[in-house]
Amino acid sequence: MNKTKTLKKTAAILLGLALTVGATGCNFIVTDSEEDLVQEVASVNITAQLEKSDKALATEMKTVLEDLSTSIKKRDLVSMFLSTGYQYVESYGYTYEDTFNMLLDSLIDRQIMIQKAISHFLKTNKDLTANACGTWVDAQIKNAADAKTKDLLGKHREVLVLKYFLTDGGKNMEDYDLAVYSLRKSLNDSLDSMEASYISETESHDHGEARTLPTNVSKEKEDYYTNDYVIYTGRNKSSNYGKYEPQEGSTKTTRMKAYNAFLANIQGYDLISEKEDTQDIEKLDYFYVELASILGQSLINKYYEALETEISNELNKEYMEAKYNEFYKQNEQAYASDPTAFGTALDSASADSFMLYGLKDYGYVYNILLPFSATQNIQYAEAKNKGLTQNELYNVRKNLLVNVKGEDQRGSWIAEHDHANYSTVDEDYVEGTPILFFQDYQEETSQYEKLTQYAGTYAYNGTWKKDDEGEYKATPNKVSIDEFITIFEKHINDTVPGEDVVASGNKVSGYNTDNYKGTDGKIDYSKFTYYKGQVNLTDKSAANFFNPESDQYKALSAVNELMFAYSTDTGCLNTYMGYSVSPYGTNFVKEFEFAAQDLIENGDVGSYAVCATDYGWHILYCSFKYQAAGDVYGGFNYDLRETEGTFSKLFYDSVKESAYTNYATEEQNRILIEYDTEACVKRNQKAYQDLLELDK
Repeated sequence: MNKTKTLKKTAAILLGLALTVGATGCNFIVTDSEEDLVQEVASVNITAQLEKSDKALATEMKTVLEDLSTSIKKRDLVSMFLSTGYQYVESYGYTYEDTFNMLLDSLIDRQIMIQKAISHFLKTNKDLTANACGTWVDAQIKNAADAKTKDLLGKHREVLVLKYFLTDGGKNMEDYDLAVYSLRKSLNDSLDSMEASYISETESHDHGEARTLPTNVSKEKEDYYTNDYVIYTGRNKSSNYGKYEPQEGSTKTTRMKAYNAFLANIQGYDLISEKEDTQDIEKLDYFYVELASILGQSLINKYYEALETEISNELNKEYMEAKYNEFYKQNEQAYASDPTAFGTALDSASADSFMLYGLKDYGYVYNILLPFSATQNIQYAEAKNKGLTQNELYNVRKNLLVNVKGEDQRGSWIAEHDHANYSTVDEDYVEGTPILFFQDYQEETSQYEKLTQYAGTYAYNGTWKKDDEGEYKATPNKVSIDEFITIFEKHINDTVPGEDVVASGNKVSGYNTDNYKGTDGKIDYSKFTYYKGQVNLTDKSAANFFNPESDQYKALSAVNELMFAYSTDTGCLNTYMGYSVSPYGTNFVKEFEFAAQDLIENGDVGSYAVCATDYGWHILYCSFKYQAAGDVYGGFNYDLRETEGTFSKLFYDSVKESAYTNYATEEQNRILIEYDTEACVKRNQKAYQDLLELDK
């Protein structure tokens, strides 16, 4: 069963924010001693409420709570303030009193949910018992790898209790390993941030102007983890960091400075004892506190995931079809008689926010802009100041357009250093070999989310070789508009299999004119369209728009890749389907508006055109078209709800995630109302009164 994004997220206290507070000198929390931080600010024990409905379960929970602390310490409250709470004071105008009370409520809520999750697994999994948990915890401590780990586990038995229930008694380690990886990565990210201030600019490398990256680049999959990952502190005995990659310019010295600053900051809040050996960060008491925090949140996630079956059973065919009809009617009522509202809504459409009802001749276009050079812009500006007629000025522009040259913008994606290199260039690269990008993002087994609508097969159009100073440099080739059209059509034809799917077109005869006015004396914007073509797609259905196996998806992926490669109009990059186009008015320049509207009104999905504007050459591609007023997708097909790429699956997943989120919220609210009572929760305000008085 797929886990929803909402419930899968693993929350940890992000130490990087604590670093930021320390770095800016905002040490406004003063504690007298370590003893002050270990004071109990609240305690949570839900067994009193459990006894009312299930005495046997309450007895089991009492045994578990002997190892799982019911106490919330002052240090937990301070740590949470450093990670998130200070933002409420600094950015949102909250008082310290309101902030700390809110944070304590949050810690109490989380502890209630952790205990509720454990009680759920005790009740539903016959293999998990309180006595077995205690035996397992004792065995883990006894068999610890070294004396220091044994001592830490003995002090933090709650870590092992949480691990026991998270792993089904030590049998299934995936969720635990994911939690540990998330914590390690959080720490490395924090240290990376701090280390950046110590890395000299002279040690860094210039990769040129950064090119916009496609969505999902460097976005790890939510369930990705690896055990081959080390927290790099600079004090590591070995330079083998596993899957962790030090940032550019990092040295052992800069990393140690960052780690020392990190330690000094949290020691300043007495979150690390001065007596502790800080050589190994994973042997710090602080690490175990943070580990308990992230394991607790992971266990809550696991509890909600266990309830997913209840929700899935409700999302039957009858329910889903009714939900589709409900949303469709809402769309119809909103847009059928109001084209303006429909046109506005197009800009907010997404893969999980659908326009089920459509209006004819609306759609989307991709835009690849090959711009005028700086010199050409100056020449054109000078012509505008000469008092030329509109026709004369258009002819000046046409003559300048002949010499417009596009070039591959992806040079900054090529580097000798792994952290900035998204290409196939590596230490074994042979000069002259075609360079491709994001090959690691094309496989389902990748660490990262797969790139969508991105073919990944168009090699860098230029060279990558050493310059006179011995530094590698990317030099793009220059291409005219006619050369680009050839590239454009060839890449589509190479990407979309089948002899019947061909991208082809012709130059528009009306472009060759010296008179841009029509018979009515007004500007005829059709005369600025230089070229028109069509990809002969076999499948243009809206329901298959996101199907990776459809030829319309493959063609769109080829165009999208070329847009990232050549277009200097970055506003169209990483959009849902491109720019939305209305058959009425738009905010586009008139030449572009005409070409875009013409593609959608008189063309179809896969239609493309080249037009001229004051910005240069635009290559427009119709990515999506609303064919007629009415149902866009032809209804919801329950049998396709698990078929990747289909509208029915996207719609089903969207409804399912919304249902899970609502159910989780309702369930949490119900639990908190039931268990956040005087019988289960004790607050000790005296222990944190000094924090509430920081406003004074």
